[in-house]
Amino acid sequence: MEQIRFNYSMKNIPIPTRNTYLKSLIEKVESVIKRMRWKAFFYEKSTDKKDQQNDDSNNKFGFKSRKCPPQNEDLDKFEEDLLEMVKNIKFRETYDEFQNQLNKDINRINSSTKAFIPADKTTNLYELDKAQYDKLLQNSITATYKKASQYAISTINQEAKSIATGLHIQDRTERIAERQAFISLKDHKDNFPNNPSCRLINPAKSEIGRISKQILENINADVRNKTALKQWKNSSSVIKWFVNIPNKQQHTFATFDIESFYPSISEELLTNAIHFAKKHSKITSQDIEIIMHSRKSLLFNNSTAWVKKDNDNMFDVTMGSHDGAEVCELVGLFILNNLCDKYGKDNIGLYRDDGLAILKNTTGPQAERIKKDITRHFKQHGLRITIQTNLKVVNYLDVTFNLTNESYRPYRKPNDEPLYISTKSNHPPTIIRQLPAAINRRISDISCNQEMFDNAKPLYEKALKSSGFTENLIYTRPKTPTPAKKNRKRKIMV
Repeated sequence: MEQIRFNYSMKNIPIPTRNTYLKSLIEKVESVIKRMRWKAFFYEKSTDKKDQQNDDSNNKFGFKSRKCPPQNEDLDKFEEDLLEMVKNIKFRETYDEFQNQLNKDINRINSSTKAFIPADKTTNLYELDKAQYDKLLQNSITATYKKASQYAISTINQEAKSIATGLHIQDRTERIAERQAFISLKDHKDNFPNNPSCRLINPAKSEIGRISKQILENINADVRNKTALKQWKNSSSVIKWFVNIPNKQQHTFATFDIESFYPSISEELLTNAIHFAKKHSKITSQDIEIIMHSRKSLLFNNSTAWVKKDNDNMFDVTMGSHDGAEVCELVGLFILNNLCDKYGKDNIGLYRDDGLAILKNTTGPQAERIKKDITRHFKQHGLRITIQTNLKVVNYLDVTFNLTNESYRPYRKPNDEPLYISTKSNHPPTIIRQLPAAINRRISDISCNQEMFDNAKPLYEKALKSSGFTENLIYTRPKTPTPAKKNRKRKIMV
């Protein structure tokens, strides 16, 4: 296994060949014409808006129609002009060293007999022999999966068809896609070179999962709003929580990570989480049917279907599913609610599988008992965690929090250097122009003061300059809204 770094962001876009560009252009023009025809069709169509709003069958959950829009005479000349532009397009010869390097690296990857595997949480790539990759993939699969019966695929498709028919979207959804599973490498784990660990990604998913995602998003939002649990969505919300901690120097941190959170969620745990959510959100039997059907998952490797070992009904929460993150959030809210009964809502929070808590005036033995208690709590739900307590400084998400000096600053993993798209990338010019300002805002937002910003910015300025940007980063504090002035009536002296 050899670590590979291309010294530029893998999000750079190469200049396509003429045939590739023309093919993409024709597809985009066709898409624009279709959308405009649909817009004109619905604009001219006379319908009763009230009946349309009250008709649940009009909710298509974002699934696009497979029908072709009818032609509109008023758009004919416009469409002719668009197509004429495509016919008359001209190309010019370009020469750019960066683009040439991109093409060379693409040819190298395509011609190589080895696999290029991305790291799980860093920008690193690793070059593996096919046999080594197949072994890692097979070991990851056989650790938790077994071969499925020959009727498993048809069973899932029949259930999906029944649900789609009931929602009047049977003409818009597809059968489960038999996509090949793959892995990413957890190079941030201890002893990785000698014992490489992997994250198994399953891209095979039912289209019904897209509906489940929307249902779960609404449920999770209701539960968060009504319970005020600290389930964070981003670093900014964690910073806001940290800033509001009173008497920080009297506290210590406890941080925990749920091991293999997605695949460790059992049917019983999800059912308990749904029952908990019912107290705070309206959940119908149809919603539960859709959520549970979306858990019926198959993993495919070399055209062979696999299912989880520990159940017979194909229940699984997969990495790569449409609603996997939302399922984890719902389960996280359920567990967090139970922990808050003992430790307080303002003292503990969760982001997906990463938890963070504060403990006030705890001694070493007390912190150890809390550590065992939290571990036992997760174990009751079939989950394992790694936990550390009695900490004054923690690295959480992309921020380092310090209780001793009440500060926070940007954090990156030791082997993870920032890489940004080049100014020579084939991105839209507006994207390239806005990148330095976006990075400047981000680093400023996660720095508590000018000093922390200045200590962090050299790493990011170096990455920007290596990508062709010349801007320097300048600390800017987020603007806080000022209270509105009250309109006072003027006294008239008589």
